[in-house]
Amino acid sequence: MPSTDMKQLLYKSIEEISTLYRNKEVSPVEITEATLDRLQELEPRLNAFVTVLGEQALAKARKAEAVFVKGENVSKLFGIPVSLKDIFMTKGIRTSLGSRIMKDFVPEEDAFVYHALQDNGAIIIGKNNMLEFAYGSVHPDYGQCNNPWNVSRTAGGSSTGSGASVAVGIGYASIGTDTGCSIRVPSSFCGIVGLKPTYETVSRQGLFPLSHSLDHIGPLTRTVRDNAIVLEHISSRRFNFDSWGEIRGIKVGVIRSLTDSIMNPEVSALMVSAIQQLKELGAQLYSVEIPGIESIEEAAMPIVLAEASTYHQKWFDSREKDYSPNTYANLREGYKVTAVSYLVALEKKKAFTEAVDQVLKQVDVLICPTVPYPATEKDPSFEDGNIDISQRTIPFNMSGHPALSLSAGNTGSENLPVGLQVIGQYFDEETIYRIGDAFHQSTGGYKKPPL
Repeated sequence: MPSTDMKQLLYKSIEEISTLYRNKEVSPVEITEATLDRLQELEPRLNAFVTVLGEQALAKARKAEAVFVKGENVSKLFGIPVSLKDIFMTKGIRTSLGSRIMKDFVPEEDAFVYHALQDNGAIIIGKNNMLEFAYGSVHPDYGQCNNPWNVSRTAGGSSTGSGASVAVGIGYASIGTDTGCSIRVPSSFCGIVGLKPTYETVSRQGLFPLSHSLDHIGPLTRTVRDNAIVLEHISSRRFNFDSWGEIRGIKVGVIRSLTDSIMNPEVSALMVSAIQQLKELGAQLYSVEIPGIESIEEAAMPIVLAEASTYHQKWFDSREKDYSPNTYANLREGYKVTAVSYLVALEKKKAFTEAVDQVLKQVDVLICPTVPYPATEKDPSFEDGNIDISQRTIPFNMSGHPALSLSAGNTGSENLPVGLQVIGQYFDEETIYRIGDAFHQSTGGYKKPPL
């Protein structure tokens, strides 16, 4: 177990740790050791990791320490412990995808994001637990990843281990994927910051796909600025940190149909409070509606179902018993989607994207709740009919606009986090980061779970 002083450092920002490294006040070896100790302290209660890369991480940390001793100029991620959803190819390291079928699979290539993290000196401490093939259901061989605010609840999927580990100081960031909600739901449930960037901002090379039309890759972190730092290093984007802080005059469109329809009174109250806070920070608030947003989730299903089933043709007939029942049921439905249904869905996707663009010509950003409720006991699944979890997130996978989830506060009854979602114009992550950072700073920022 890490000492109290070291444990406090595990919750510092990436920039703070980077500065401590440069000033030689703490070493990458010390931070990596403390991170791995924290992991051992909380596993398997969290069940956030499939593979732990302890020896590899410490070897990388020792090399990073030598670089800082020499005073070399390196990136902000250099020597920073991070994790990776177990859906990305990692050469020589098992990539399970949370499945029995791939449990012993060792790729011969690196995913782009893994390569980018390595190139920038990040220390990969392990690969995170996830829903099977990122497809809405946990495989019993791996088990549910638990929520750090209440281990009897789920951390949220499909980037389950990414959300849980970052929230409790096991690494400063994790890389997840989001096809309908899979970065933003864990962020909402665990009280952290998660970004689904603009479509194709981060290369999907080396990612096992779920739905190539909707898949996005993005970072999960504890602060908005950490999120931007990570995105800078896994994409070609750069952000002007000096412009952050002031959001006076920014036009914020509240998506009323997705906000006023919240049935949970505590979530609704937190949204009202968040909107008021943005107003007090000087944002100009507008009520907006996006035509078709209430039904766009239904249009997304033929796309997800058909595309996902495409990637499982070699296993579907022969490995039924190796899938979880819900995953197999989803794949079976995918083979029933007709070409006409799929093409009609793509046309609806295009029309909806244009509708979102039209609204974003009137305002700078959009906001709504991330999820209509706090963490549930189990991961909701399509097979159980629980698709409302992605009703407020999947619209922006369909449109491809960037969407950021950050904590709007915790419920009073059970002390569980609730997410606020901020959606921006294409390739304008900077504005949603700016609003998210101002909101985060004004509400006290990241809050530690009780674990």
